Amino acid sequence: MTEDAPLEDLIREGRAEPAVPARIGRHDVLVEADPIGTSVYQIRGGRVLTVRGNRGYREEIVAALLDAVDDLADADDLGSIVRLRPIEVPGFALDRAALLGPGHTDFFKNTALADRGMQVIPVHRSEVVDGEESATFWPGVIGKNLAIRHHDWTREPSPRADVRRLDDGEGGLYRRRGSRRSPNPGMVKAEMVLNHDLPGLLNGVRLSAMDVRGHDLRLHREWDRLRGTLQIPGGSEVVDVDIPRLSASAVFGPLFGGADLDADALAAASSAPPEDMLEIRVNDANRRRYDSEDKPASLEECLAWLRALAPTDGNFLVFAGRSGGVVQMMWRCEAGSPEPRLWLETPEPEHRRSRGRHVTLDEAEQMITILARADRVAVDDLGDLEHVPF
Repeated sequence: MTEDAPLEDLIREGRAEPAVPARIGRHDVLVEADPIGTSVYQIRGGRVLTVRGNRGYREEIVAALLDAVDDLADADDLGSIVRLRPIEVPGFALDRAALLGPGHTDFFKNTALADRGMQVIPVHRSEVVDGEESATFWPGVIGKNLAIRHHDWTREPSPRADVRRLDDGEGGLYRRRGSRRSPNPGMVKAEMVLNHDLPGLLNGVRLSAMDVRGHDLRLHREWDRLRGTLQIPGGSEVVDVDIPRLSASAVFGPLFGGADLDADALAAASSAPPEDMLEIRVNDANRRRYDSEDKPASLEECLAWLRALAPTDGNFLVFAGRSGGVVQMMWRCEAGSPEPRLWLETPEPEHRRSRGRHVTLDEAEQMITILARADRVAVDDLGDLEHVPF
């Protein structure tokens, strides 16, 4: 079929189901229902605007989307940017209509309507920046970063964060050799940043995480605390941040979700007591984990690793306390022993030796717990220690 054919015919070309005339709200449209979902088409002069919904499709949502972009869809040059308009539908979690102009939606890709087809998608205000390029929106929001299922109208919002490194480290957020994470600015789920990336920052890593409104959270980790600033957009106001590393989600999750900063929650978190934690390095060949740097871990995580470390010759754990004291342990297969035994020691580099002995798991757990809670290397409490020169 040629591109000069009527738009109604071009819409139906290659589609499994017919698009039949209907009226939704105040709009005359064509509706195509298939076993997976529903597509709605609105012919606007020489262009077509579409809405697609699979799970949770409702006509009142379609009407709200079409109403929201009605003043935009006939513009001569919509360009390549995403344009947002507010919507409000009872019982619907998404509150913005995102309009993509001709040539910038995958819905009409490789069809005669590729350069005349527009699309409006329901999104949440925490997911999209008004005026951002569609080339960022499709791979970032719809694609692998946020992986929003935009056809699913039952989904919950997925707040985003635009993340970048502020220090000179290489290898991504964790400075890990071979890491697949990019050190360049990247769009990720705010939940991942707040629950995982920020609490697990390595020493020396400084991170910026910005929401779609421009709130810029700049933090680094000092032991069990996250310290830095929050820059409020539209002014010179800077808020000091000093909170427990595990409270980032509780304090800043609502902010990245579109709410105002909760100053009371920030103040309450700032006064929280210290966390029982250590920095850990794991070598477990059975799980293919080989840490090159120490990583923060709660006492519970450390004890779990002790019990989970496969009893294979050479597998080891290293624990460092707040003041730098170290307790390390390794499974060893030794002559005359039918089973691997756990060797525990503390290094004494100033004497070019270590001190330790074989221990039970319960004894190892006691050493880890004392180091985390009292910041004390307690190997002398074990007795019968051996000196091993470096």
